Amino acid sequence: MNFEQMEYIINVANEMSISKAAVKLFISNSGMSQSITQLENELGIKIFNRSKQGVTPTFEGKIVISKAITLLNTIKELNKEIFEYKNNNQAHLKILTAPAFTFILQETMVKFNSENKDITFELIEQNPTEIIQNFNKENYDFALIPSSLEELKKEKNIRFEHIHTGHICIAVGKNSPFYHHDYVTLSALKDSKLVMYNSSDYKKVLKLTKPNLNQVLVRSNSSSLLFKLVKESQAILFLHDFAIKNSSMVLNGDIKIIPLKEEKHFPVDFWLIYLETKNFTKVAKEFIDDFLDNFKKSI
Repeated sequence: MNFEQMEYIINVANEMSISKAAVKLFISNSGMSQSITQLENELGIKIFNRSKQGVTPTFEGKIVISKAITLLNTIKELNKEIFEYKNNNQAHLKILTAPAFTFILQETMVKFNSENKDITFELIEQNPTEIIQNFNKENYDFALIPSSLEELKKEKNIRFEHIHTGHICIAVGKNSPFYHHDYVTLSALKDSKLVMYNSSDYKKVLKLTKPNLNQVLVRSNSSSLLFKLVKESQAILFLHDFAIKNSSMVLNGDIKIIPLKEEKHFPVDFWLIYLETKNFTKVAKEFIDDFLDNFKKSI
């Protein structure tokens, strides 16, 4: 007796009809009838009495059906326990993020891993447009993204929680003419040299500053390269207000974060997003709590 046959006889007993059970399980009447007959021959008993009034279990059939119900319930409970065990003990987190969160995520990963030695991470950086496009396609635990509420509402199968409303700033080094400024205007930045993240998405700002190709020294997703160029040259880097606020290079003054005077025109909402169909694992929940605690300290 296999699982399929157990499911057949249980449904036939409930429906008191082979045809109704077949419709419910999306198979043909003949296919179900043949499978039940094969089981009866295998066991050497008659499981059902068939008549014009319907199908009813025999005495022996009731025993077989009762055992089949117990076995299927046991299997379902076992599968549930295995699923819960895998989820509660998952040792790998796959995270999709915009560059703004990378520094804080890395800090959280180091701390979290020191307390949970068996945890491994996969961190993928993309710009917000790519995150929205790709999040449903891959098995990510969660993503962190700057976006408008309207954009997120358009997406199917995604839930989202608001984290922060921030602003776009610039990062400059001591060689920059803006280093001692408390704020800068977009017009003042028009001829400045830039270094940029490949994954950045500052469409509104770039539309107003309209940088030409000669102004962009390098595009890269290597944070260390971009910050080294900012530190040692006059180049500027657009970034979000919290991105590296508590990093050593900012705290020791090698790099300064300067807000745009027009920052009220460029508010940015930041979100935690995850799939409706995928619950957080125990590890993911703990990591997100640690990340949010760390994030609050940086704003």
